[in-house]
Amino acid sequence: MKKRPKRSPGDSPLIGVLKEAIRDSGLSLPELSRRTGVSNPQIYRFMSGERSLTLPAAERLAQFLGLRLAKDKRN
Repeated sequence: MKKRPKRSPGDSPLIGVLKEAIRDSGLSLPELSRRTGVSNPQIYRFMSGERSLTLPAAERLAQFLGLRLAKDKRN
């Protein structure tokens, strides 16, 4: 069984998956910023729970990290 991502209180499952992928990437936040074009402060604030990401920023990170959004087959 796959381990669930660590989440901050109030995080949605989607946010938890994105944060886990960022942690698991092994990249520093400045390096992730450089490679994705999402600002380092924006990624830092997202990871610390201070702010959410804009949809375009979340999309750039998700694409870089190899994540995709898929419809749940139960619906």
